[in-house]
Amino acid sequence: HMILQPDKDGEVMPEVEFRNFFCLLVAAGNDTTRYSIAAGIQAMAHQPELLGQMQEGGEIWKTAPDEIIRWATPALYFRRTATRDFEMHGQTVREGDKVLLWWASGNRDETVFDDPFRVKLDRAPNPHVSFGQGGPHVCLGMHLARLEVRILFQELAKRIKAVEPAGPHRFLRSNFVGGIKHLPVTVTPA
Repeated sequence: HMILQPDKDGEVMPEVEFRNFFCLLVAAGNDTTRYSIAAGIQAMAHQPELLGQMQEGGEIWKTAPDEIIRWATPALYFRRTATRDFEMHGQTVREGDKVLLWWASGNRDETVFDDPFRVKLDRAPNPHVSFGQGGPHVCLGMHLARLEVRILFQELAKRIKAVEPAGPHRFLRSNFVGGIKHLPVTVTPA
């Protein structure tokens, strides 16, 4: 309902734009959270200590969702257009140039993250870029994604004793969204 209300200038979102926006909201919130959860389960299967940390609970839940999402990095990249000339790390970027922001690379930056290829549920600070970098392009669903990831893993940790790999996993074939499409695991109930 809020999206259909006129903005401060009295403009109403055209119907075709509204339909496209709605599709984006549904797909973005579904795929990225689902792939973050799958990656978290994969991490638990390969790092058994994670389940124990989750079962201990407490303070770990303040940092665990962001670490799982950082490690998963379900949105691989975004493309932006430079609005002005600038230089970064010796590379000149001109106004109008197309620039790719590789979230997956940023979340594995060894100058930012200690042991970036390992899940550390207590990682803090965790300046991951999975939700974008603020401003008008920040992920609108980031708070919901964190909540969904936290609740799912809290409930899972109550109900299982172990999760182990049960075969090779397969990734989704996509050049935009990264995720596990097939993840065979063996779960030992609590």
